[in-house]
Amino acid sequence: MDRRFLGESLNKVDGKGRVSIPAKFRRVLQNCDKDYAPGGAPRLYIAYGDPKKTYLECLSGDAFDQIDQMIQQLTPGSPLKKAMSYLYYTKCDATLLDDTGRLVLSQAAREKIDVDGEALFQGHGDQFHILKPSEASAADEDYEAMLAEMGQDDAYFDPLAAAYRELAARKVEPAE
Repeated sequence: MDRRFLGESLNKVDGKGRVSIPAKFRRVLQNCDKDYAPGGAPRLYIAYGDPKKTYLECLSGDAFDQIDQMIQQLTPGSPLKKAMSYLYYTKCDATLLDDTGRLVLSQAAREKIDVDGEALFQGHGDQFHILKPSEASAADEDYEAMLAEMGQDDAYFDPLAAAYRELAARKVEPAE
């Protein structure tokens, strides 16, 4: 059962903001929505308010429910609760896919990523991102720089090995 968003897909966006969600992402949305029933539409939440992000943050129903639960547990009136509420309630759209697996991006979401004819979908495990294709190379460069810093410019640095070391140090068993 697919429960993680994986891979990339470049999809057309029409003038009204309609775009098809990659089929493999649709399966994950279905599998990660406790409220989904066959014949219905899975929930999808699109957060677009973080000014530091050049992409739309797309969450399954279950992932959004976890964030919602976390926000509800934060201290009322605290700056963190206000910020989280703004990002995930005010600047977030709840949307459904149509029968063909398409959605309509809101005007605010389209403006956020300055979409123009195509959108790049990138899997990020428990969420996926939608971004302007030209932003992908900048994101790749950011990750390359982060990996170089983590590996202290060691040409043989392996992030998977580093993850195993971190889990071992924390005495956490890797998932099977």
